[in-house]
Amino acid sequence: MLAQPTVDQVKDSLKRLRRGPGLARPTVLLSGLDEPVQAYLCRGTYSEPGSAARIEQLVAIIRRRIDRLTAGERIYVEVDFNLAPQHSFSTLTDRQESLAQQLQCAVKTVRRRSDQALDTLAFLLVTSPPNPVSPPERVLGRTQHTNADASDATDIVRQFWGLRRDIGIDIVCSEIPPDERPDYASPSDRNYLRYAKFADLDTLLFVRTRLAQLAPDVTVRDFAPSEYFDTHSEALVVIGGPPWNAKYREFLPQLPFHFESHPLGEDDPLVVPSLDGLTLSPHWTPTGELVEDVAVLTRLTVQATTVLLLGGCLTLGVLGAARCLLDLGRGPGNTAYLDDRVGGDDFVVVTEARRVGGITDIADFTIVEPLLLMSRTAGEDWNVVADNSKRFARRHLHREPLS
Repeated sequence: MLAQPTVDQVKDSLKRLRRGPGLARPTVLLSGLDEPVQAYLCRGTYSEPGSAARIEQLVAIIRRRIDRLTAGERIYVEVDFNLAPQHSFSTLTDRQESLAQQLQCAVKTVRRRSDQALDTLAFLLVTSPPNPVSPPERVLGRTQHTNADASDATDIVRQFWGLRRDIGIDIVCSEIPPDERPDYASPSDRNYLRYAKFADLDTLLFVRTRLAQLAPDVTVRDFAPSEYFDTHSEALVVIGGPPWNAKYREFLPQLPFHFESHPLGEDDPLVVPSLDGLTLSPHWTPTGELVEDVAVLTRLTVQATTVLLLGGCLTLGVLGAARCLLDLGRGPGNTAYLDDRVGGDDFVVVTEARRVGGITDIADFTIVEPLLLMSRTAGEDWNVVADNSKRFARRHLHREPLS
């Protein structure tokens, strides 16, 4: 049985590998990676050491693990290994300086974040299952993951969120308009409660609680949009749709959808102009009881920051979006589904959020695919990966809530 190398041993090999031309010249794998590391990564398959087949296997294995990095880390690793055409230079120093110019930050900042991303990549390579090049099988549309991949569901979610001890996460939660807030939401009130001004408080508490459970050492801060001016966090979570979240509105020009604005008390339906003006709205019973909302999950990469937008037409959709990714039972399967379909690319996921007996139902993408999945590589146009939106319209006749 092959001995498992340590994360530090793999990281040392990766440091040698990224020097000079990096993976733009794949033969450097033979000299850059120690033979015991090569043998461990290629376990479960057969290839002659030093052969072209061995090189091809190693390239595929490393590229697959790079794709599992968060978008914020992936950009540094791709530049380091000379996989980003816009930063293609013959030396690591030139590549990192080029990225620093694009991000408008110091080179030492790029080097620090590159080193952190290399830690994650080394960990993923050490914990990779045998023969990771083989694609997962699909049975009735459901992705079948190996026991090694699914051995720790919590780690799947941690990796998707990029949770490490050295990062900070900022949460910007929607806020109630000033004329709708209770008196004690004002700092001048003798019974001032800061959280009284937050609109999607259920979702904020859920997200904060789950992040604390997943990564107790990660620093998490929360803000209302009117309080938030720091734009340098490595991860930003925006809770609540654009009507009551000014931070969400800042990202709308980059998104392939918008929420159609209506007066307070009416629904703000989701509109996707590129799909013949596809419009999705909450569903109500004839007596005005909410049955189903639209949950919208979006991931964007903005320079070195990974942004997650948790939105919905109503608060039910916002909570449903958060629980899709962070729920103990469904979160790992949903994040694995997204990794399989879009890798580290930006994405938009639209799915149903239902209320059953006062309990928010949670979508399971491994059983029923989302209503809509779109993706893009950074700076490119959005593409439709899956469109199942017709099932939403078929299930219900749209009804406006009763006044």
